Amino acid sequence: MKLLVFEYITGGGLVGQTLPASLVAEGRLMLQALLDDLKQIPAVQILLPLDQRCTGLTLPANVKVFPVKESDDIGQILTQLITQADLVWPIAPETDNILFKLARQIEALQKTALLSSPETVAICADKLATYRRLNAQAIPVVETLALVGWTEPPFPQSVIKPIDGVGCEDNRIIPTAEDFKSVIESLDQSKRFLIQPLLTGQAVSLSCLFKQGKAWLISCNQQQMLIQNNRFSLAACLVNVANQNQVFYQSLIQQIAQALPGLWGYIGIDLIETPDQGPLILEINPRLTTSYVGIKQASGINVAEQVIKLLDGEPDLHFFNPKPIRVVIH
Repeated sequence: MKLLVFEYITGGGLVGQTLPASLVAEGRLMLQALLDDLKQIPAVQILLPLDQRCTGLTLPANVKVFPVKESDDIGQILTQLITQADLVWPIAPETDNILFKLARQIEALQKTALLSSPETVAICADKLATYRRLNAQAIPVVETLALVGWTEPPFPQSVIKPIDGVGCEDNRIIPTAEDFKSVIESLDQSKRFLIQPLLTGQAVSLSCLFKQGKAWLISCNQQQMLIQNNRFSLAACLVNVANQNQVFYQSLIQQIAQALPGLWGYIGIDLIETPDQGPLILEINPRLTTSYVGIKQASGINVAEQVIKLLDGEPDLHFFNPKPIRVVIH
């Protein structure tokens, strides 16, 4: 079975452009963890496009590398590799519909993507659409408004972020009305942004598996956030932490599965546990997330193996010596 693994940052998605160090670091972490999981599945032969600037990976014996040079056409390379593959595992940002376009391309070439449906990827990529879908089903979610049209802040303290941004990309904390006005004036395209209330609480994420309206919780993770110059950044993630809300989260992800039945495979869900409103969803990531990097060591579960099992059935989750593992981002 030939499996094409395409991690966008390290796989040539930015060929001919400058590689941002932070994105390369995260991409390499996720890719290495996935390769480590896949090497334990003897039936899989991995096809791996790799930007020639991205070195230092430990490649298992079942990997065939396709180097991507600065002069190469990554679109043409991908089309050829997708055609050769039986399965495709894309890992890409939702920004500018990159992940959605990949999902559509794989679908058009009549190959199987280890990914949610293209329509569901599009909803998750749009934080406003995600909010509206979840809110309509009475699922607890952080209030989210389009930024365009506001001349005064709708919340006492706010966070502004791109509608289709990944993680903490291009976020801004707005502590006062004066700050709101100056930030609005500095934005080139306010219609690309949304606004949410700035909430106090613990940032957490859930690592899950989804398939056709069903969901399985793998781990609760604690996100260790930094605030610098009124911007959030993720410093590290503590994977597989004991959480008093675990039973609630089991129920919550079932609700999400019903609201978004096109979710499939590994899904990361970001939340904030607030003292007064309880856990509220911030976003749903229909792809591998940084937490994935620590799951095997923290729980004994080979997530890649379980995702492939979803093709023909349901996952078989057996936890071995569960313990928290810290994944450092920067």
